[in-house]
Amino acid sequence: MSQMVVENIVKVIESLSEEDRQLLETRLAAIDELKWQKEAEEARVIARKEGIDQTNIDRTINKLRYE
Repeated sequence: MSQMVVENIVKVIESLSEEDRQLLETRLAAIDELKWQKEAEEARVIARKEGIDQTNIDRTINKLRYE
């Protein structure tokens, strides 16, 4: 995406009403949440394949903190 395209998008955003800007922010937050959920699930799959579970994580953290 070019600098000019980004500048045009920013100008459009700046021209939005407060209500429309809130709607945009809500939609962007929803997109971010879906992306985070997808990445978290991918990380869980990798962790399961590596044999990492919550018990192992808790044990390791406890060991690092208190030993």
